[in-house]
Amino acid sequence: MRAWEHIINTAMLGTDKPEQGNAEFPPELLAVTNELNSSDKESVFLQKAALIYNYRQCGFIPLQKQDLPLNKANPETKHYCSDMAANVLTAILAEDCLALLELWLAQSSKNKRLLPPEVLPVILDKANQYPVLRPFVIKCSGNRGEWLSRFNPMWNYFTGLPDEELWQTGKPAERVKLLQSIRQKNPDMAREMLQQTWPQEDMTSRVEFLKRLHVNVGLADLSWLESLLTEKGQKVKDEVLALLKQIPGSSIIRVFESILSKAVVLKKEKALLGMMNKIAIVLQLPDKFDESIFKLGIEKLSGPKSSLSDNDFIIYQLISFVPPAFWEKQFDASPAQVVEYFEKYAASMLPALALAVSRFKEDKWALYFLNQDTFYPDFINMLQAQEQEKYLLRFIDRDTQHVIHHAFHCKDEWRPAFAMAAISYMANNPYQYNRGVYNQTIKLIPVSVLNQLEKIEPKEPNMQSTWEKIRAHLIKLLTLKQQTLQAFNQ
Repeated sequence: MRAWEHIINTAMLGTDKPEQGNAEFPPELLAVTNELNSSDKESVFLQKAALIYNYRQCGFIPLQKQDLPLNKANPETKHYCSDMAANVLTAILAEDCLALLELWLAQSSKNKRLLPPEVLPVILDKANQYPVLRPFVIKCSGNRGEWLSRFNPMWNYFTGLPDEELWQTGKPAERVKLLQSIRQKNPDMAREMLQQTWPQEDMTSRVEFLKRLHVNVGLADLSWLESLLTEKGQKVKDEVLALLKQIPGSSIIRVFESILSKAVVLKKEKALLGMMNKIAIVLQLPDKFDESIFKLGIEKLSGPKSSLSDNDFIIYQLISFVPPAFWEKQFDASPAQVVEYFEKYAASMLPALALAVSRFKEDKWALYFLNQDTFYPDFINMLQAQEQEKYLLRFIDRDTQHVIHHAFHCKDEWRPAFAMAAISYMANNPYQYNRGVYNQTIKLIPVSVLNQLEKIEPKEPNMQSTWEKIRAHLIKLLTLKQQTLQAFNQ
């Protein structure tokens, strides 16, 4: 409205400036403004300002266009969540706990239930802020959510481009995310997509894409990855080498195995009167070996703080990069016997074997390390729930903080016994393990410990008050978790 701009300009510059005519005013006001006659410019100006101000306050008539199509959401084909589930969701939003919100949405998606319409804008904003929620929100929002997403650019994650088009035209971050997603579901397709566009990719993108191939890396990737060893970029080569070190049968691992076949030898000799065998593992690098290993990530020197000699340190690294199955042939022994031999006759090399078990995801081998005195955190997610709990409980009293730190990265919910042991320790350190920690880890804590939390008390009396507040918060979170599970399992 140019009349209001005229009022503002006059107020700033003064009434002595040349004044525009009444034609600037809306036609509805011309009759009134024409009657404003006064020799006092300021008085006329103030009257016009009051007139146009009140006119503006009355609002505007929007532009009219006939025959516009009616824009509304399509009817829903799924059922809405129950009133109980809706009430729990409201309480979770009030707590602002992302882990519980993710749990609620996952349960709703699993049971094919829709979000209450009145919370859709809030949930759509949450999913914009936390991308991890988006797959669940898309499934739980129904047609109404998809319809709403058209009115806000921040909610445009509902209608993404087809994978093929996104891979060709998407932003770098979008393409990396797409490759990672496809790699998890269809490793071969992800590799083939990358092969097609590899010549056009810049160095930074190549490195980022290769990092995503660590998921489900295997023999099918071997031929192409080995062809990339001639790449010029050192960062690309480093990623390729890291991938090849995870594939049994790669040229790199064959070089390592060739050296180890001579450097680590199991000797069995007849002892006194031939009535028993004398067993020993001999660790000795051959005088000549393929020194290209030092260009493949193997370090020559052990360092001043290491308990290993330089030669033993080289052997240690080689063992950690060789599939455990190699030792079954090398020692002509079962996995259990191999671990026993290392434990008895080459204890310094046992952690390297454990690293190899973890690197090559040999779950069956992990079981043979459980009774040892060393805690191997990489084994936690390789164990079944019951074995996992036994393993964690075995070490929690020896190195509690270290064990709990790694337990926070568990994929599955803790078992009750370990959960109680962990919470008991955390209760004695309420400033380190505060409410925020429980907000993040509530998915790991089982609901079954709810009735036992009152038994947990800190050893130091001065921690009592702080712990009581945290415990009340934990009880609230567990109650909401319990209610969420009940609401969708009725």
